[in-house]
Amino acid sequence: GSQTLPSQLREISGDRYEGEVRAYEVLARGAAQEPEGWRHGVAGVRDAVSKEKQKVKEERRKKIETFSSSRLRLESLQDLEAIVKQRQHKKRLRRVVRPKEPEPEPKPAVKAAPVDAARFLQAVRENQVPLIDKYLADGGDPNAHDQLEATPLLWACRGGHLQILTRLLDRGAKVSVRDKLRSTALHVAVRTGHCDCAEHLIACGADLDAQDKEGDTPIHDAIRLGRFKAVKTLLLYGANLSIRNQEGLSPVDLVKDWQRGIRQTLQVCASQQRPPRRH
Repeated sequence: GSQTLPSQLREISGDRYEGEVRAYEVLARGAAQEPEGWRHGVAGVRDAVSKEKQKVKEERRKKIETFSSSRLRLESLQDLEAIVKQRQHKKRLRRVVRPKEPEPEPKPAVKAAPVDAARFLQAVRENQVPLIDKYLADGGDPNAHDQLEATPLLWACRGGHLQILTRLLDRGAKVSVRDKLRSTALHVAVRTGHCDCAEHLIACGADLDAQDKEGDTPIHDAIRLGRFKAVKTLLLYGANLSIRNQEGLSPVDLVKDWQRGIRQTLQVCASQQRPPRRH
């Protein structure tokens, strides 16, 4: 009770001489300017400090409550839906609404003109499948021919059009038909190197050993033109190597010196095809 106010403040705050001077200056200014807690001694100072701490805690608690309540509002399903709808509405407002163009009126269907035989042959040469289908659907003759008596089947083999070849055969094209030079479709397919067409013709019954005007069979042509794949295909299906043409030459006789692979293959096949010797 004997301690002065400055000494009491020094015990609380730990201030030295400067603290005493400041305390005396405050007392000198009058009670109106003193902090409210200092008017009642040490207990008043402690009470002021406690109130200040309580005030800070209260402000912090309010901030936490405000933050938590805002999070709860964001996590609410209705609020989220409202935010999404609002954003979608803003996007729609930003879009430029263009006037809808009038739809064109449907054009009346144009009936396809009939296809004659000449146009049909041209369509086969040019691989125009729709025209070919139109001609055949209208009942056109699949064996129509040009001035050289070449039928669509021969033209399809010349161009390697297997799809058209199949269509023609399915619609009644004759696989054994010949042109003015007595060439069959198999002759033409072998000469042009279209082995897929040749195999399809053979599967449909084409004559492997048919001879043209010069007496050549398809394998004669394959050897003369160096169509090694065609040679193997014809040998695989049993082409006859003993047939001679009008010059008296068999397919083996037509093999050139540089065609060693073909020569060896033909010699093996020819030896197997020779009839057994009579005793």
